[in-house]
Amino acid sequence: MQKLENSNNKFLPLLKNYWHLIVLTLIGILSFWFNFYAISKYGYGNEYYAAAIKSMTLSFKNFFFVAFDPAGMVSVDKPPLGLWTQAISVLVFGYHGWAMLLPQALAGTVSCIMVYILTAKYFGRPAGLISSLIFALTPVVVVASRNNTMDMQLIFVLLVATWFLFKSINTGKWRYLFIAALFIGLGFNIKMLQAYTILPAFAIVYLFFAKEKLIKRFAAGIISMIIVVAVSFSWATVVDLYPSSQRPYVDSTSNNSVFELILGHNGLERITGQGTTGGMGGGSGKMGTPPSMNGENGNPPSMPNQNNSNNSTNSNANSNTFNPNNNQNNSNNNQTTNNTQNSSSNNANQSTNGQNNSMGNPPQMQGGQGNNMGTPPEMGKGGGPNGGQQGGGMGSSEIGTASIARLWSTNLYGQISWLLLTAICGIIVFIRKINLKKLTEKQCVLAFWGSWLATMGAFFSFAGFYHRYYLCMMAPEIAVLAGVGIVKMYEEFRLKASWRQFMLPISLVGTMALQFKCVWSYTALRSWLLPIMAVTAIASLVLMAVNYIKPKKIISLVATGFMIVSILAAPFYWSLTPVMYVTNTTMPYADPNLGSQNNMGVPNMPGVSSSKSNTTSNTNTNSTNTKSRTKSKATSKSSGLENYLVSNYTEGSFLVVAQRSNTVAQMIINTGLPAYAYGGFLGSDNSLTLDKLKELVKEGKITYFLISGEGGGNENSEIISYVKQHATLIDPTEYGGTSTKTNTQNSNTNINSTSKSNNTSSTQNTTTNQSNNSTQNNENSQNGQKNQNNQNSGFQGHVGGMSEDSLYLFK
Repeated sequence: MQKLENSNNKFLPLLKNYWHLIVLTLIGILSFWFNFYAISKYGYGNEYYAAAIKSMTLSFKNFFFVAFDPAGMVSVDKPPLGLWTQAISVLVFGYHGWAMLLPQALAGTVSCIMVYILTAKYFGRPAGLISSLIFALTPVVVVASRNNTMDMQLIFVLLVATWFLFKSINTGKWRYLFIAALFIGLGFNIKMLQAYTILPAFAIVYLFFAKEKLIKRFAAGIISMIIVVAVSFSWATVVDLYPSSQRPYVDSTSNNSVFELILGHNGLERITGQGTTGGMGGGSGKMGTPPSMNGENGNPPSMPNQNNSNNSTNSNANSNTFNPNNNQNNSNNNQTTNNTQNSSSNNANQSTNGQNNSMGNPPQMQGGQGNNMGTPPEMGKGGGPNGGQQGGGMGSSEIGTASIARLWSTNLYGQISWLLLTAICGIIVFIRKINLKKLTEKQCVLAFWGSWLATMGAFFSFAGFYHRYYLCMMAPEIAVLAGVGIVKMYEEFRLKASWRQFMLPISLVGTMALQFKCVWSYTALRSWLLPIMAVTAIASLVLMAVNYIKPKKIISLVATGFMIVSILAAPFYWSLTPVMYVTNTTMPYADPNLGSQNNMGVPNMPGVSSSKSNTTSNTNTNSTNTKSRTKSKATSKSSGLENYLVSNYTEGSFLVVAQRSNTVAQMIINTGLPAYAYGGFLGSDNSLTLDKLKELVKEGKITYFLISGEGGGNENSEIISYVKQHATLIDPTEYGGTSTKTNTQNSNTNINSTSKSNNTSSTQNTTTNQSNNSTQNNENSQNGQKNQNNQNSGFQGHVGGMSEDSLYLFK
């Protein structure tokens, strides 16, 4: 008994002294679970980067220049440091998808710990723990941590730079400022100019809060900027000075320069939205036909089937739709026959539209390999599943219209803005008269986080182009300011000394109103998530009222606890969706609709595909089944082409040459052989000229050439024309495709058969129920027009979201 008491006496002081470390450890474990659990479902993630990692591990030259292909012909469009980290992870653990994603997952979790460190030192452990928890449960943080884009690595590096900045200001020693500058330069070599978004906050805070004289502050700042620039552009300078003929062509540039990549594709184009990937940014676009993201989302790109419009399924559907006698015949049928035929025609049209218009209804994700764009969540006014604007697509439909209210739209709100109002209230509650001669450490830290938040908020509100996962750059600021604000508002609430005592309930009511608006747009979430949020919020408000009448510390603590639960319930669920399901791996996002967009075999979570009628549900099911069968065929043909090329591969030559990187990415991942995408990611690079093509053909290095039906921005017509004139078109049946001749015959047969059937029906049946027939015919006409539009815009014949391609042989 005595021993037990002694043990308790030792344990209780230990718990009292180190409780914060225990809680922080639990938060870190929770963060890593969100970031890494079931990560194998994502396959290789973004195949563009996965193929580059494969190539980089094959030679040091490829590693240094971040080559996309094993032959080192074209680089990727990103700087090296983040990809080097992934390549090293692969070299240690082997070439696995989880090994590439591990650095991002770790960076997300370590960043979560850094948020605690940067907050607790100045505002106390409770504020640090709350901030750390908020960061861990921010949906876009989980999304970015489960992807092989490098944003979470950048955030970690910038948080380390922030720690050194604060240390420099506190100690008055320049060396810490210079180390901070070094880390910002390293951040530049992870995501280029994105790292510089922290510089305004750095400059403001150092100039106002550093302890040296003003002239010394400027001197230190100038030296720091020299360090930033020197580290930032060190790799770019080496690459540009290196003989261009002996290194990979710099992707997404016109003059083969990293400096152009920095200022153009990864710089001004992000702000203006001009020149971005077709349709993605709302700008003019380089691409022409928007690219299929099939080959970049963890799934094999759909490989050639030779013909652009001769798929038998499409032929049947289109022949029914475009038969000139169809509408006339339908008007002469009896009601039963007419409704049956029109229903069949409509189903065919819907299925055809789903296949042809790949940008409107992207193909369904297949088990375990990335989402193939998924079916974007249907965004209504609130961005939920009630119809209207699509939220999972590209360009303006992904980020909305530039305005000061953009971050409050559901499409972005669900990724980052759940506690944005709480963070703003946290800033307000600290507002007091400032004595410039007696600035405090807390004011310094708040000024930094507020300045960084303002910079990022302005960018994401008005920039012309970005993807939603970029919003993770706002996560540290929101987490710190919200966590600090909650603790401060709690203290003011207990003191009852000024208007600040009301900021806690005001913050809760305002935040919950915005969260309710977002969650309400998802019909099924109203039945379980909204009640959780409402009950905890009401309980918090009631206890606040009780505490106001009869103050007690325990009541105010419980009230604040209920508040934290209520404001974190929705972001917790949103963060869970990319863990349970596979989001788009090229443009990832968190959303309850992810559960209704995949065929993972995972049980449905609450809140998915909620507001649609049974008829719509059945239609979607039929469409999904059709797409699944089509995708299965496309994958089979892709494997057939790859096997064909590998079996005919000659060492020292390219496995195949194609225009766009997503056409060959899966081949590189599977084989490690030198497949050459001369147009790079956008399809517009100038890495291959006609003279160079002729030279490589003559040397026997180019044997097989793949012409993609999906096109590219700057299609080199000279090269394509030369290939078509001087190379032999290979019959697709040799690698599992469908012959042109066979498809054409089948299409003609189907058209003739349908025409005869409709003519016979029109002779035998009489006209009844003209109102119903007219409605059905209008729908047929609309569907037919959609199909016609798809054909005119060049989207016919897509398989799994990609146009069918043609393989040519140089003998």
